Amino acid sequence: MRLTVKRLVPACLVAAASIAGLQFPAAATAGQALPAQAVVRTTTAQAAAPHAAGNEARAARVPTVVLTFDDGTADHLAVARALTRRGLKGTFYVSSARLGGRGFLSVAALRAIAKEGHEIGGHTLHHPHLTELPNLAQQTEICDDRRALLKMGFAARSFAFPFGDDDETSKQLAMQCGYTTARDINGIYRPDSCHSCPITETMPPADLASVRATSQTGLPRTASTLREFVTRAQQKGDRGMVIFVFHEIKNDPRDKYATSPKEFTAFIDWVARQRKAKTIEVQTLGDIVGGRVWPVPDAM
Repeated sequence: MRLTVKRLVPACLVAAASIAGLQFPAAATAGQALPAQAVVRTTTAQAAAPHAAGNEARAARVPTVVLTFDDGTADHLAVARALTRRGLKGTFYVSSARLGGRGFLSVAALRAIAKEGHEIGGHTLHHPHLTELPNLAQQTEICDDRRALLKMGFAARSFAFPFGDDDETSKQLAMQCGYTTARDINGIYRPDSCHSCPITETMPPADLASVRATSQTGLPRTASTLREFVTRAQQKGDRGMVIFVFHEIKNDPRDKYATSPKEFTAFIDWVARQRKAKTIEVQTLGDIVGGRVWPVPDAM
């Protein structure tokens, strides 16, 4: 176990090191305190300067589709290749301690996904309910997972909360461990509920530590349902992000998180056509938000 009580430092110092590392890399890596004005300046700059492709999407008044895949299951290698064939990129959130296990991606397969230009993000070591863990255990799950991914050679900038289970502690830890974003699993308008929710997530996200996404739980996981999230934004001229959360792509009607290959293929075929017609942009979350990749601070 890497973490001990003596490693816990005031949250403000570690947060400053993680965020301000964009402008003060040496101090951030060492976990040193930084000038308060520097932290404010870099936080503002990070939120105000998304990737150039995001600026283009906003200028064209088209939404940006972000395709994310949780859990690092073995089927995601085929999913990544299907996206590549269509000129699309996705973000794959993996739990490093489960890589190579039965039903999960191997490290070699994950490297193949990254080599094709897809983003690799963190999803904790073992995929626990973070809010059920004490603070030190949460820190281990989040920071050691990112540390392991970096050691494997993956530029892990984005994080996703397992089960969408988060609180202020887990949000703060994700940022302190060096992630530029932490994705949730809901917060976007649903046709059957959350009518007051926004149609898209803002670009850049309104809260980098709690990025809103589409919630498909309880809805028919069909290409038609998935398209509606995008067409609603198109019709409104909304220039934000429509972030999708996928799990396994398989035929299993008993699995409420699974999407059938037929419906998924029909959806990404449509996404590829929309992108070619320039009615949407398709980007990874890491590319939209941008930012350098820094090591996990030693204090964490």
